[in-house]
Amino acid sequence: MDIQSLVEEKTGILRFVDGIKSDQKWRAIQASLAGLRGVHCVELLGAVARIRFDPRKVTEQQFYEAVKIAGFHASGFQSPQ
Repeated sequence: MDIQSLVEEKTGILRFVDGIKSDQKWRAIQASLAGLRGVHCVELLGAVARIRFDPRKVTEQQFYEAVKIAGFHASGFQSPQ
């Protein structure tokens, strides 16, 4: 059996409430999100983060909490079906 077939991966976009204006702040957000179990990749693009994740291991609410722990607020998570 192909191991990759066992992994369910989705990509979602998480929007930030306030603009993130420094690399240090972006790194804090990226580290917080990437540290979640089930997150495979975090790309920061302007005022959003693109997250590749396994929805069986991590929830949308956990994304919001991770951003809050980093000291910021996010809203408007979108994951195409």
